Order: sequence, then C-alpha cells, then structure tokens
Amino acid sequence: MIRNLLDIIEITDKYLSYLNDRIEFSENGFPIFKKEMFLVEEPELIVPFYNRHHKVVKDPKKTAICFFGSDESIYRRLENAFDDISEYKQFQGVIGLDVTVTADMDKEWQDAIMLLNQLFLAVLACNGIKIVMNARIGDSRSVNNLRLFPKNIIWATSFLGCDNLKSETNFNFISKMLYLLPSKLLIYGKHDKIAENQLSVMGIPYRIYKDFHRLSKEVA
Repeated sequence: MIRNLLDIIEITDKYLSYLNDRIEFSENGFPIFKKEMFLVEEPELIVPFYNRHHKVVKDPKKTAICFFGSDESIYRRLENAFDDISEYKQFQGVIGLDVTVTADMDKEWQDAIMLLNQLFLAVLACNGIKIVMNARIGDSRSVNNLRLFPKNIIWATSFLGCDNLKSETNFNFISKMLYLLPSKLLIYGKHDKIAENQLSVMGIPYRIYKDFHRLSKEVA
C-alpha cells in the first residue's frame, strides 16, 4: 500500500524499469507518447474503474475507464497496474490518473506526481490500450510537463470536487487549453458554465458525461 513519498518513488522506478526499452523519454525523464497511442473516437460512456461492471455499462467497447476519485483508490490501481491490464483491454480506452496535484505543492512534487501519472498511462499504451490524457496540472509551472503530447488529440478533465471558475477571463484554464489545443475535451461529471463558455469562445469542442452517481440513480 502506498503510504509516503518513498512508496511513490518505488513505484515510479518500477514503471521506469518496465518502460526502459519500450518507449522513448525526454531529457527530463518524461515518456514521449506517439499519436497512435491515443483514443480517436470519443466514448459513449465514462465510468470509474470500480464501477466498470455495473449495469450502466452496456458496451465496454464504447466505454472509457476513469479514475476521478480519492487518491487512496487511485494508489491501488498504481500498485496493480500490470495485473489490471487484461481488465483495461476490455474497454474502449483509459483516461489518465487523477492523483492530487495542486498549485500549493512545490514544483518538484508536482513534477513527481505528473510523471507518475504519465508513466502509468505509458505502461497501458505499451500494452495496446488506447489512452486519453488527463488535463490536470498543479499550476502554470507544471503545464510544461504536458509539452511533449501531440496536438489535436482528445483530452479529459473533471470539475468534481473543484470550485467553479470565478471569472470569464480565468487565465489558468484558458492558457492551459490553448497550450494543449485538444481536438475535443471530455468533461466528466459536474458542469462549469464559465469553463464551458470559454471552450466555446476558443472553438474547442467538448462533451459532458454524467458522473456514475447520477447514471446509477437513473437506472436504479
């Protein structure tokens, strides 16, 4: 069980060892993803890993797995990444992890978490699983960790557990989207009208998916 920084470093080293001859790395140690690794067609449904066998999932091949939840639940997936590969292969694709990274963290800590998130996706991609990158960053300093991703790919995000944007000119969100230039942004769960308006103004298409709690109530 992941309990501290040393545990995270140990898992990071395990991923790096596995990926050493399977993928290229940048000069600062981040994996370099090829465009063909990414999901091209948007899913019809997004569900958390732990709800993947619920009756709301009618067609796994049109469903993407996400990890918008507690860090504790995500840590279990980090530890079992290799054992879970056969599960992920049943679905259309997998959205990147959402381990907490925030603006009040030291830059080095933000970098470490974002590296771990990317290494996890690299392990899946190297096993033929289509991926969608999570657009979560800490602050403007850590957006550079996303610079090597191809342009015009699908990205995903969620506003669950976050305060809504307070301003139509929220620089962080606008600048991040202009930096990424996604072909489409998949938004899991909660609406954010200001963010949605900004995406429309920028000409970035998006799609909002109901969170599992709402979906499960609808089919109950």
